[in-house]
Amino acid sequence: MRSLENQLRLSLSTLLIAVLAAWLLGGEWALRQIAEQFVAARLAHDARAVAAAVASPAGDAERATLPPIYHQPFSGHYFQVQRADGGVQRSRSLWDSSLEVPALAPGEHQSTSGQGPRQQPLLLWCEGFSHDQGDFTVAIAEDMTPLNAALTRFHLIGFALSLAVVALLLAVQRRLLRRAFRRLDPVRSQIQRIALGAEGHLPEQVPQEVQPLVAAINHLLDAWREHLQRSRNSLGNLAHALKGPLHRLLRETDDEDRRAQLTRMSTLIERELTRARVAGRGTPGQWFRPQADVADLLEAMTKLYPERGLRMRQRVEAPEHLPFEREDLLELLGNLIENATKWAREEIRVDLSYGPPLELSVEDDGPGVDPSHLHDLPERGLRLGEAAPGHGLGLGIVHDIARLYGGSVEFDRSPSLGGLRVRVSCPGAADPLVF
Repeated sequence: MRSLENQLRLSLSTLLIAVLAAWLLGGEWALRQIAEQFVAARLAHDARAVAAAVASPAGDAERATLPPIYHQPFSGHYFQVQRADGGVQRSRSLWDSSLEVPALAPGEHQSTSGQGPRQQPLLLWCEGFSHDQGDFTVAIAEDMTPLNAALTRFHLIGFALSLAVVALLLAVQRRLLRRAFRRLDPVRSQIQRIALGAEGHLPEQVPQEVQPLVAAINHLLDAWREHLQRSRNSLGNLAHALKGPLHRLLRETDDEDRRAQLTRMSTLIERELTRARVAGRGTPGQWFRPQADVADLLEAMTKLYPERGLRMRQRVEAPEHLPFEREDLLELLGNLIENATKWAREEIRVDLSYGPPLELSVEDDGPGVDPSHLHDLPERGLRLGEAAPGHGLGLGIVHDIARLYGGSVEFDRSPSLGGLRVRVSCPGAADPLVF
């Protein structure tokens, strides 16, 4: 879709060109009418001079008091006298050529166009007269080529000036539009801050034309945050409400099949409780901050298990913000680091990079997992050993989150530390935070 600036520029250009074209055409027509009327007035004056000479006793049109140009052959200024009895008198400038002269009654006159001896355009003034020897018509003509050339020059100059005016007005319009759109810069900056996880609303001190849009976006932000928080709270409340009755049923039943089903249900509820608890620590809508969030999680695990004395190593090669919801990545990474902390002997390594895609690896120097059980880790929901709280539930949550983002999870043995290595790969946008 074209930008508003381009659409306004196109509309203004079309309007200006239409107005200036109408002005040029109208101006040329008006100027031509004025010029032809001026020439016709001069020709009428010369026609009366010729008529006076014809009506004199000598009856010779050549004796008329006219400029010498009428005596120069093919000069572009001509006259011809057409008598009622068929007699004709011509100016020397016509040489052997003739003009098409209509027969007019005395007192009649007309201005018309014609062709000269050399096919040049002429303006003819014809007027009927009467004297004692009979009626006659005088035609005075002038070559319009110089006038047409002057009008053409006027047209070209006017066209060039019109283009310059259009260019100037478009430049002024662009400057004014940019200045007006700068009033929306606070809205743009706030949108970017909200995309990066900041709370707040869009500023409503904006031009009146976009104020309804800003108000609608603010309303949508409030509704979205409220709905997201309410859904997470409802999920946590439901899981808590079901957890107690399930535990009582487990204590009271002796049927192994029923106990297995109840245990499975309890595991699923525990998983959702964990998701709701971890998600509740973040703010809805925040982007994941790899450098800060990975360091915070490792520091939290070190404080949570101070007696372990584990070395927490990290390598993060990613932009300041990544296009993943912070709560989801905190939950995913927190489960991986927590599982690694429970099983590690001395060291944990976390590697994170973003190309895209997001490539995440968490490995420890613990006992690892039997290769025959690696493919069961995301599905079991149960511990694979009793020395520490198990891998199953947390890794199942990791698998669910990765799948939500179209990613994958792989489990194998760490080639450098010897324990379990979990690798997560999730696609992402090439440039997620461009506004």
